[in-house]
Amino acid sequence: CVFPGFSPNDPKLFGLTRQILRTTMASCSNDGAGGKCVPCESLDSSYLLDAKDVRAQLSSSMPLWCVRHLDEESSSAGASISRKFTAKNFQCALDAINAMGSIAEREGHHPDFHLTSYRDVEIVIYTHSLGGVSQNDIALAKMFDDEVTVVYSPKWLREHLEAKKET
Repeated sequence: CVFPGFSPNDPKLFGLTRQILRTTMASCSNDGAGGKCVPCESLDSSYLLDAKDVRAQLSSSMPLWCVRHLDEESSSAGASISRKFTAKNFQCALDAINAMGSIAEREGHHPDFHLTSYRDVEIVIYTHSLGGVSQNDIALAKMFDDEVTVVYSPKWLREHLEAKKET
């Protein structure tokens, strides 16, 4: 959705107009190929993806991501997707998180970021309102992969050859 000359954050717009523009822009459908996320409040459980489908999408085009299950009894509820890496140093880890955070804010879809041992990063994505993985999550992960250049630890990179395609 493009509104020439307008941004939903334009200070010249008043509150209600700004909210209408944001809502209209956010309602653009998401085909998983980089489209804006569908607002969570408009999603129901029919948007949950089966873990097998998620695995298939990740393995074919996003090898750095994996499926995690919070609830082993269900193939869709409680699932999330995650990606772990070791950055070259603390600043590189923060830079990657900040870049991903800007994308998440732009898309209105917010993952969980974990920074441990000063440079080990984990990103966990799921649709909080559904408690599982939706196409929004796959799209956001793809945006992170396409738009963020991570400066990896050389040792980690040697052990994870699938990440070399990114650099």
